[in-house]
Amino acid sequence: MEKKGYYVLLVLAICILVAVPGNLFGQTYVGPEKCLQCHNNAGLGDMTGWRTSLHANGYSSQLDDSHTMQNLTGVINDYDQNGIDDFHDGLDFNTIDSAFDPFKPNAPILAYSDSTGYTITIGNATHRVYLTYGGSGLYKQRYIVKIKTSEGESKDHYIAPVQYNEKTREYVLYHTNAWYDANNDPIDYSTLAEAATNNRSMAKGCSGCHVTGLTVEQDANGEWIQHGESPVDEALYASYNNVYDLDGDGDLDLMNTTCETCHGPGSDHASTGDKTKIINPEDLTAEQANNLCGMCHSRGKSLPNGTLSYPYDDANMTGWSIGDLVADYYSDGGGNWPDGKSSVKHHQQFFDLYESSKPTFQFHNVTCFECHNVHNTEKHHIRRQVMEEDSTGAPIAIATDNDDNTLCLSCHATHGDFADIPVEWVADYANHVADIAPIVSAHTNHSYDPTGTGASRCSKCHMPKIAKSAVPYDIHAHTFMVLSPELTTFYQPEGGMPNSCAASCHIKAGYPNLGVDVGSDVLSSWDEPSDIALADTLMHYYGPGGIWWDTGAPLAVVSRDAGLPATYALEQNYPNPFNPSTTIAFNLADAGFVKLNVYNILGQKVETLVDKMVMAGSYKVQFEGTGLASGVYVYRLQVNGIVQVKKMLLTK
Repeated sequence: MEKKGYYVLLVLAICILVAVPGNLFGQTYVGPEKCLQCHNNAGLGDMTGWRTSLHANGYSSQLDDSHTMQNLTGVINDYDQNGIDDFHDGLDFNTIDSAFDPFKPNAPILAYSDSTGYTITIGNATHRVYLTYGGSGLYKQRYIVKIKTSEGESKDHYIAPVQYNEKTREYVLYHTNAWYDANNDPIDYSTLAEAATNNRSMAKGCSGCHVTGLTVEQDANGEWIQHGESPVDEALYASYNNVYDLDGDGDLDLMNTTCETCHGPGSDHASTGDKTKIINPEDLTAEQANNLCGMCHSRGKSLPNGTLSYPYDDANMTGWSIGDLVADYYSDGGGNWPDGKSSVKHHQQFFDLYESSKPTFQFHNVTCFECHNVHNTEKHHIRRQVMEEDSTGAPIAIATDNDDNTLCLSCHATHGDFADIPVEWVADYANHVADIAPIVSAHTNHSYDPTGTGASRCSKCHMPKIAKSAVPYDIHAHTFMVLSPELTTFYQPEGGMPNSCAASCHIKAGYPNLGVDVGSDVLSSWDEPSDIALADTLMHYYGPGGIWWDTGAPLAVVSRDAGLPATYALEQNYPNPFNPSTTIAFNLADAGFVKLNVYNILGQKVETLVDKMVMAGSYKVQFEGTGLASGVYVYRLQVNGIVQVKKMLLTK
């Protein structure tokens, strides 16, 4: 048995190691529609929901108007809501009030004709739109053009400065410095070499997550040329617009995140049905599986030179393989709130996750696909069923939903604050809401109405919307940390930051505002008097001395020095011995969730001094020994996986 197990592991390791693009057992790519010829039934797991995802439709070709005003696949900009896309309406930004006012009389002009397709005119140049990004009915849509020069169209594709926000039905600027100079005049890209200086290259900036089997190179003009793998049967894609000839070689390229992005090339599997000739991410380690998602759900630059805006070995110009780690191909370039951990920009779920305890969760290492199923049709691909074990150890299917907490409780039932909730209750949720409600409410200190007001919905507290894609805020945090109101006040020198209580509920109309006038509050700002007043009020419940959740000593007694320390350090208290108070100092090289506790010699905790997010810096906190017996005490600092302990002596 040991020998057999060894060979199974060896085969799995080989599968992972050789899973380079186009080279899994020497296989070639077949394309998603070839995969879905078989994986379209319940017996094999119906995967056809992938077609409705942004994985399938992030980029869509727009060579004509056959998909106009269709979510996911077509041009959907319609700011006046007349049911006609704004290209067909000939929208001229020079004639309306918009974000493009500073660029009049050379603001963009949109147009469509059967002969030229969709076009955007900037100054004297008219550029054809070949692709759109987005148009999901959720976030935003951008328009990707080839630049018109005196030498013909550019070889690369470039993202135009026009972005349409779907929720607000308004236009915003997208990197206008690639199209207009410092005087707001159009940049003249008269040659292909000049076009190559446009800093919104699709091949250089986006394609790593939106082209299957990507390779890139620069041509003699300096333009980046992208190549994707081609499907085996182009006829299968006659009714789809998520394939497109990216490099002009006459063959269609597989755009977006296709089946083989995550499973590896599958020609042998497709011809034989042999499961050993395809990669199942569930067979990877949890770290490898999360890093597979993280190759796209992150922000940064390629390594080692930072040439590209996606994971890539830009020294050898080779891509990553399934099983590789993000850190070997990509820098962390995410934008965070002042705590250094919570994302302020979109597309950082991977970095968020690894700021949390989930990847090293004591019960099991959590993976992205435990909550998300990229093959279904649900919003955000929330998993609708998970398999768990019931109280007898038998398998049990649980229907799951984020909004009613069943997705979270399917894992968290039976332990922690939810130890009294058996898995069977979650599986039969409708008949056990009355049983579950008081247990969850004891944890949240709120009433239980997750699908109505949102009260006691797990994700409202642990996954607040604090990051921006199109509007503030439309992206959930993935650190799973409840952001306390104290963070809003503590980081005021940096402009503050959102807290879960306000961002999810109390800053909004229709929710209790606790006597604070938030009527004129600007959601994207967290340094307004209303933000600070609301945070101060909320800290009565969740903060230093909070009646529901006490975060330990007030941060007012902790001072930040101007310089940032190079290392983590817990200093010896002073004075020592002490009576009755002493000062404990510590240094943080990075922001982190700090726990600083004091224990007696028997290991019993006598006081929590700090239990909160703290940014990098040097700190001091007072410990008051009044009421304690003389003797040796231990104080313990825990932050970012680092633990330091020191002793101190109380003498009376």
